Amino acid sequence: MERGIKLRTVIIVVVSAVIAIALIVTNIYVPVKYLFSYTVLRNGRAGEGVMRVKFVDVGYGDCVIVELPDGKNMVIDGGNGSGTNEARILKLLNKSGIDNIDYLVCTSVNGEQCGGLAEIIRYKNVDKVYSAYCKNIYVTEEYASFISALNVNKITATVIEKGLTVYSETGYKFTFLSPSALNNPEGEYAQLGKDPENQTHRDNASAVMWLEYAGTSFMFTSDAGKQALSKLCADYEAAPESFKAELEKCTVMTVPAHGNGKNICGELYKLASPEAVILSVGKNGYGCPGAECISGLEDNGFTVKRTDEDKTVTVEVTQDGFTFI
Repeated sequence: MERGIKLRTVIIVVVSAVIAIALIVTNIYVPVKYLFSYTVLRNGRAGEGVMRVKFVDVGYGDCVIVELPDGKNMVIDGGNGSGTNEARILKLLNKSGIDNIDYLVCTSVNGEQCGGLAEIIRYKNVDKVYSAYCKNIYVTEEYASFISALNVNKITATVIEKGLTVYSETGYKFTFLSPSALNNPEGEYAQLGKDPENQTHRDNASAVMWLEYAGTSFMFTSDAGKQALSKLCADYEAAPESFKAELEKCTVMTVPAHGNGKNICGELYKLASPEAVILSVGKNGYGCPGAECISGLEDNGFTVKRTDEDKTVTVEVTQDGFTFI
C-alpha cells in the first residue's frame, strides 16, 4: 500500500515537472496566453490568383488581414491590443498559415488601430511597414509601443503620404489617398505635430488606403476625420489625375471611425458609391455607430456588414468579381 502511494507520488511529480518544462519551453517561442492561437489546424490560404480580405472582429477597432493573389500577405492595423483581440488575430493568421507579413500598415496613431501591432511584430516576421506619423511618439500609449517594437526589431517604417503606391506584377496595387505629404506645413501631420492631444487632428492624420485587384477595389478609411475626407473629395473632383485610383469605382468601403457621427462625410459616400460597406465596431463609450450613420447607410441602400453582428467578415476576389464567404 505504502509502495503504491510512493509510486503515485513519483508519477505526479514527474508529470508535473514535464508539464512545467513544456510550458517554459513553449513560452520561449509562444506565450502561454496565446497557446490556443497556435494549436490550430491550418485550413489553407487563398488559392493562386485569388485575393482574400478578412475584416477581423476586434470589437471597437480595426484589423484587416489580406491574402494577396501572389502569395504575399498584408495586415492593416491590429485592433486595440487587448489579449482577446490579439489571440483572435494570431489565430486567424495561423489558420491561414501566415508566418510572414510582407506589408504591415498602421493607419493611425489612435489606440484602436495600432494597439495590437507590437505583438504582431513580436510573433510574426514582418518585411515592409507603412505607418501614420507623429513626431511625439507618446501621442498614445499604443503608438509608443508600436514604435518601440519597430526599433527593437530594427524595422524602419515608411511614412504614409498621399500618392505612395505599390504595384504588383500579378495585377493588384495599393495606394494611399490621405493624408498629405509629411513636409506640407499646412498638412494633417503638421497639425497633429502642433497639437497631438487634439482628437480631431489625430483623426485627420489617419490614413485612407485603396487596394484593388481584378476590377474589385477596397477603400479603407480608418479613423479619418470629416475635414480630411471632405478635402480628399474636393481634391479628387478638382484633379482626379493626381490620384492613382478611380474613387468612383469603389466596390467595398469601411465606415470611417466605426460609425462615429462626427466623422460622417456624405460627399465621400456620394463620390465612391460602394456596393458594400464594412462597419468594424464593438462595445464602446462613444455611441458608435451613431443613429445618423446607420440611417445614412440604409438610405443609400448599401449592403452593410458589421463585425459586432456578422463577426469576422471575409471577402474573396477572383477574376469573376467578389463574394462574401
